[in-house]
Formats: sequence, C-alpha cells, structure tokens
Amino acid sequence: MKTRGLFLNLILGLFAITASWAQDVNCTGKPVDLLILGDSQNGADWATSYFGNFFQKCLSTHPTGLSFVSYARGGTAPLDWIKNTQLDKVNTIFRDNEHNQVNLGTNALPVCKKRLKSLIEIHHPKKVLIFFGDNLLTNTPAEIKNQYHLMLQVLKQAGYGPKECLLVTPTYEMAIATKRNVSAKTVANTEKVLGAIKDEIGEACTVISGLQIMDNSPYLADQKLKRIGVEGTTGCFGAAANDNLHLCGESAQDFANRVCTKIEN
Repeated sequence: MKTRGLFLNLILGLFAITASWAQDVNCTGKPVDLLILGDSQNGADWATSYFGNFFQKCLSTHPTGLSFVSYARGGTAPLDWIKNTQLDKVNTIFRDNEHNQVNLGTNALPVCKKRLKSLIEIHHPKKVLIFFGDNLLTNTPAEIKNQYHLMLQVLKQAGYGPKECLLVTPTYEMAIATKRNVSAKTVANTEKVLGAIKDEIGEACTVISGLQIMDNSPYLADQKLKRIGVEGTTGCFGAAANDNLHLCGESAQDFANRVCTKIEN
C-alpha cells in the first residue's frame, strides 16, 4: 500500500509539473510597441466588420512599422481583465500585424492571457491602448470610476504614464432598421461613462473621446451613425440590423481610422 501511495504521488507530481510547464509555454509572447485590450467592439467571432477589424488593418500599415497585439472578449469591462473571472468563459479574439481575427477560444486559454497585468509582463509593450465602456452604460459613475481606478493602478505599477497609456471611450450608437435592441445605449449614458472615466483618470492617461472624435464624421446624422456595409464583410445587416450598440461597416471603419490616426500623431 505504501509503494502504491508513493507511485500515485509521483504520478500526481509529474502531472502538476507537466501542467505548470504547459501553462508557462502558453504564457509567452513577443515584445510589441502596442498592447490593445477591448470588448466585442474590438473583437467578436460573429462579425468581420467591427471596429477591431478595421483598427487592425490600419495599424498593420502604420508608417513607422508599429508592432501590436490585441486581445478582446465580448461583454467585458476593465474589471474583467483585472480580477473578475465571470467572463473568462467568453472566447478571446486575438489580432496582430499579420492576423486580423484569431479565435483563441476559452477553456484552453490560460488565465495569463486574460489579465492586463500578465499580458503586460508577457508582451512588454511600450504603450497600452484600452477601449471599454459600452458594457458600463447601466453602471453608476462611482462604479465606473472604481473599475478604471483599479485598472489605472495596474498601469501605474507597470510604469505607464499619460504618453504610454491610451484610453478610447465609446462613441454614438448605430442607426437601426426597426427598433433599438440596447435601450441603455444613448448619448446621455455614453456621456456619463465618458465623464466618469475622465474624472477618475485625470491626466494619468490620454483619453480619446469616442464622441468628440466622431462628432464631425460624415457618417453621423441625428446623433446616430449611419448603417452602411463594407463590401466583403458581415455584421451590419441581417441578424444585426437592430443592433444599435456594435459599430459596423463604414462607421466602424471611420472610427477605427480616426483612432489610428490619433495614435500616429
């Protein structure tokens, strides 16, 4: 019985070492100029016409040869990339200079690829760009501030200041076919999120206002972005025709290019 127990302990020990080694291997990545984190606006497996798709295309042709990696999970906010595990089950979408949309899945993806702190340690980015806020539309200003406060702590501890920390905030809602499917997506709620972020962040990061940057867009009419598809992509019509939350088509492309240009400058 003692021999059997020793053998079992040995097997369990080898299994633990193997599992640890496998995770260590997965918790590696290339150093980059820019690390991007976001929600479904920046990465979703059900569309190829969102902000993230066009942002990748713009960044991949950056005149300075900017290297980047992007991680996105639908439904997330800053807290989900810091310590909240509730949305770890959502597929993570990865992008870099060569890949526009790679579904990394969920179960096999180690936690280190789902947290801001460890992703910074993995990629050693010179700058970090974060685009959240549409999943905080129903939160109070105090709740929004708390999430960004916790995120800012991680960024400060990693040594990022206002020139290295970039925050993109939500913009206007999309025009719809027959009905609004996310009633909380209004200009007032979007302004609430923007105000809370600015109040909490102050001068610690560069805040790129989605409302301000799209205020003179040719696709903006009556405080709604026009629904115009981009040839060869999906996600702007059909089942998404009543989705007023997710930017798609020409409007998403315009927003992405404007943020991309802002980074270049």
